[in-house]
Amino acid sequence: MSDIQNIAITSTQTVQQPKPHTTYTIQISTPIRTWTVARRYSDFIDLHAELTSSTGREPPGTLPGKHVWSLTRSVYDDKIIRERRVLLEQYLRSILTTKDTRWRQAYGWTDFLAVPQVRASGSGPSSSSSSFDPSSSSTVGPSPEIWTPQTWLSEQTALSSLIRSIRSALLKRDALAGMSDAVGSRQAGVEAKRLLRDLGPRVDRLEKELGGLKGGLGEGEKRRREEMVENLRAERGSLTRMAEAGVRAGGGGSGFSRASGGGGDSGSPTPASSALFGSHAHAPAAPGRVFGQKAPPQETEETRPLDDGGVLQLQQSKMGEQDQALGELSKLLQRQRKMGEEIYQEIGEQNEMLDDLDTSVDKTGGKLGKAKREMNRLK
Repeated sequence: MSDIQNIAITSTQTVQQPKPHTTYTIQISTPIRTWTVARRYSDFIDLHAELTSSTGREPPGTLPGKHVWSLTRSVYDDKIIRERRVLLEQYLRSILTTKDTRWRQAYGWTDFLAVPQVRASGSGPSSSSSSFDPSSSSTVGPSPEIWTPQTWLSEQTALSSLIRSIRSALLKRDALAGMSDAVGSRQAGVEAKRLLRDLGPRVDRLEKELGGLKGGLGEGEKRRREEMVENLRAERGSLTRMAEAGVRAGGGGSGFSRASGGGGDSGSPTPASSALFGSHAHAPAAPGRVFGQKAPPQETEETRPLDDGGVLQLQQSKMGEQDQALGELSKLLQRQRKMGEEIYQEIGEQNEMLDDLDTSVDKTGGKLGKAKREMNRLK
């Protein structure tokens, strides 16, 4: 990014888990803040491959070569660590200072440096106004041209943000309808449907591109990403039903209440709602809850304009949505259980391999000791 002024590797640290390796602490400085990230040598190799793949050209810097460890040169060799630290810092600075900005604009670069995402804060009267401003809804960039595991995750994050924008627009639509702002409510509904039209093809494309990435992903990561796509589809279906249901608000002034078959006041209770909620349907709310007393059922904005059939249909719709949500949750739990069982089996196999290795080491040590004693005897 253009606002990064300096990159330096300030220190190194040897980490024992999952196996001994060295991490390099990178300090990134901008005009307004400074932060650090820890990366190991293999992360630099992945960064180089990602930048080359996403831009079509290799970065200007050169990574230090790998070393073959031996009994005299181990992961704790300070000389090798110091040399590699200097070369890795030069590699990062060469990308930062080059005139060609293609590598700094790549997602892999910002992800490697953990660059914070700047969010524009909305200020002004629009935040307190009841009207809907279409420009206030967050915009999501286009799908990536080159698909890699990193750009796939970036697209998934963008679609999650788009879903939040759609849900916010639908909630804004209902809130403005309750405030008798018909124009703002209608604009919010139109904006939500427009974003829904953009969401569908992008989710399909995300699922399609995942099939091309499966060869480079592990089984656990592949299942995790498949669950991400299924969650996006479930959210899309829920938002589509919300958008198609329309605004559920009473009152003739808003222009959104549905006719209930009579020419009277749309806010008056129908026989169905009176039978469902009792004679206290429009009683004023109690000032507070009294211990031991049950509050009388209240008419809601959803049930007020409905007749008998409408109330029954609404109840069936709610129950169907709950059944669908429970079914999706059950599938998710089954997949997680299967994943846990596979992890448990893999750990058991690894433990057996470690036991075999330990036994082999003991046998080899015994043979070496015996050979050493024979050599001493021959001397």
